[in-house]
Amino acid sequence: MLSVGVDLGGHTISAALIEREGEAVRMVSRSDRETPESRKLDKVVHVIAGMIGEVSQGRQISFVGIGIPGFLDKTRSKITRFTNFSGLENVCFAEHLSSALNRIGMSPSIAMENDANCSAIGEAFCGTAKECRDFVVLTLGTGIGSGIFVNSRLLIGAHGMAGESGHMTIGKGNISCGCGSKGHLETMASADYIERSARRQGLPPDFRLLWDMRDDKRADALISGALDALAGGIASLVVVLDPEKIILSGGMSKARGLAEEITVRTLDRLPVPLREHLKIEVSVLGADAALYGAASINMLER
Repeated sequence: MLSVGVDLGGHTISAALIEREGEAVRMVSRSDRETPESRKLDKVVHVIAGMIGEVSQGRQISFVGIGIPGFLDKTRSKITRFTNFSGLENVCFAEHLSSALNRIGMSPSIAMENDANCSAIGEAFCGTAKECRDFVVLTLGTGIGSGIFVNSRLLIGAHGMAGESGHMTIGKGNISCGCGSKGHLETMASADYIERSARRQGLPPDFRLLWDMRDDKRADALISGALDALAGGIASLVVVLDPEKIILSGGMSKARGLAEEITVRTLDRLPVPLREHLKIEVSVLGADAALYGAASINMLER
């Protein structure tokens, strides 16, 4: 079976042709393009349709899945909150894309899912969580997203918005979040927060550089504060969900020793019976997890 996964990002759009034969899954072709600067509906749809045609290489595909970095309604037909794009909220995005694909002679079925949920789906089907029934994927980058599986099913909640762990309220933070609220985990522990704070202190606004210069007390304070907030968020997820694994993905997860350091910081925050079960691992699929997952949305048990 051939399907295409699309990962719609604020800076980059990625698309990949995924082939599945039984248990074997492989990426056949891939394309990455800059997100249109205007980020408007017609431009974004045009680019994605072209990329799907490109990676399909003239083959017939049955399904296209799209990872969306925003809030979706429960039916997964509309984007209800999309702070970084203009004109994509409360629009039946898949219908617009379907029309664009029809114009180039393609008629696959199309579905949308939150991008962090797509990463979790990818990990479940062919990644770090392949043998797990209960796990959490945290995507650590510009913001913080998460996808949660409970009893082998993706958790979406009563209104389709479960798993937004980046919007957990941590402490008494008063930094405004792009979702319209304040004090959320991603305003205290995301790469964007760390880099903006670094710039104000005259440090390089680059998470990877800051990670490697922790002999500088200012850099270490920034990183340590973010990791403490992240450990608090993970501990809260663990006591509520009791997962087999917490899987770290996204750009921040590539920092050497990150999983080990967060594990140490998280253990002290857990009830004693849960400490021996804590497993925090880095994704083996990395950024590709969202593409594999988007291409597999139609295989989910709902």
